[in-house]
Amino acid sequence: MRPLFVYGTLLFPEILHVLLGRLPGSSEALLSGYHRFSIHDGADVRPYPAVFPRPGAEVHGLLLSGLSPAEHAVLDAYEGEDYVKTTVSVLQEDRQLEAIVYAWRADKRGQLKGAWDPEQFRVQHLEAYLRHMK
Repeated sequence: MRPLFVYGTLLFPEILHVLLGRLPGSSEALLSGYHRFSIHDGADVRPYPAVFPRPGAEVHGLLLSGLSPAEHAVLDAYEGEDYVKTTVSVLQEDRQLEAIVYAWRADKRGQLKGAWDPEQFRVQHLEAYLRHMK
């Protein structure tokens, strides 16, 4: 199975551990041609992001490896129906690899605005997000 490129809440080991009961192997990677957006529902902004194609943009994230089919099913349920598993090419060190990413559905792209910052999520939302997950 291809590795999974993660760029949002799944960057946080605490969240992965709650979902999977373990921490899969991970390494840094770069996704080109996509932007990491904030998701807007009217006046509300969701605390988690989405990636969507944007020429010239890039997203730093992690490649998760060694996920079982059961773990993929858990992550599919976590991401929900607003995301589509998409095969992409990522740069890891000096080599291109095929990976899977949860990209935002094209028919919902009107909800995407601005940029999502992992550090801001860590400071403002991570603790409450973890409480909500348990």
